[in-house]
Amino acid sequence: MKDILRKKFLNIRKKYKNSRQESVQIARNLLLVPEVRKSKAILLYYPYKNEVDIRFFANYLFRRGDKFVFFPRVSGENLEIIKVNSLYELEKGFAGIKEPTGTPYSPEVLDVVIVPGVAFDFHGYRLGYGGGFYDRFLKDLSAFKIGVAYDFQLVHELPRSEHDVQMDLIITPSKIVKPKTEKGGEKS
Repeated sequence: MKDILRKKFLNIRKKYKNSRQESVQIARNLLLVPEVRKSKAILLYYPYKNEVDIRFFANYLFRRGDKFVFFPRVSGENLEIIKVNSLYELEKGFAGIKEPTGTPYSPEVLDVVIVPGVAFDFHGYRLGYGGGFYDRFLKDLSAFKIGVAYDFQLVHELPRSEHDVQMDLIITPSKIVKPKTEKGGEKS
């Protein structure tokens, strides 16, 4: 089921035309989140195949200069994080995605993680590309987890597995969603 949904959402995203304008709105919405505003260390990602383009947000953070900005790098089956001061420090890496070079930091330094996905649901779960990189990385991480997506990528419910990690917030161009817990309340 996940493979069918993944293919469906990737096909829609591939043809999506409003991605730039909506990516800017998602960056604005990120700035409304108290956890983002008070964070000192934040993990971003480099957009891949028409993902939400958070380079606008990254450049804003670089200009402000009051946060440590990290990007992930694939190392074997895991992600490691590297501090960067500019998008120009990134080079093509795993699957052609731009990654940082340099010395990895402990993920425990992170206050906030911005997470891409193929789709998200109102319970805060994500559908990724299927490699499990983010699920393994986020599993024991105490940082505040924010999934970013276009509105069409937010659905009522996705199939999930034991290893899937719940986001603390989902941000789209038109919504900031606090996920529901399994018992119907909000995630605490």
